[in-house]
Amino acid sequence: MMPFDLLKYYNDMNKSRILMTFKGAISQELLVELGSLVRNQLQHDDKIQRIFAVFVEMAQNILHYSAEKDLLQHIGKEVGVGVIVISEQEEMYSISSGNAVTKADAERLEAQCRHLNALTKEELKKLYQERRKQSPPEGSKGAGLGLIDMARKSDKPFEFSLQPLTSDTSFFILNVSIHKTAK
Repeated sequence: MMPFDLLKYYNDMNKSRILMTFKGAISQELLVELGSLVRNQLQHDDKIQRIFAVFVEMAQNILHYSAEKDLLQHIGKEVGVGVIVISEQEEMYSISSGNAVTKADAERLEAQCRHLNALTKEELKKLYQERRKQSPPEGSKGAGLGLIDMARKSDKPFEFSLQPLTSDTSFFILNVSIHKTAK
């Protein structure tokens, strides 16, 4: 008997309407390849730009900020490890990611997610524009706009959770929803 029931996994993914899933180390090169896959998979949908932008932002967050790292010998550097899933429901797409974060990052992420979810679309736009004019936050590998941009692209407050992994880390899960039709 095989140790893993791949048929059950396949059927579960079909029932959950999983369009794309990846679990592992995410390098910049892999992000480009996965991005091409996402574009090809959803090329028929007019929401592709928003879905693609959220997917790329989530993958970059895993690449740069995951507390779990993997050394990729072929590029000679450590990259973040995590999971990304794109699924389709009847009325919307869900783009979800998960990765390990330090306890300090977990507290910051929770506060930031709660704050962003409390803002209106207009307030998010204003915050995004203000943040673009500022220098990146300390420890940021980008402009510090990622979560704000995902909140702007989401058609409802994003869902998130932090689940303990070890005494020093938590697993951060983020879900962004994009309606298939204009709301």
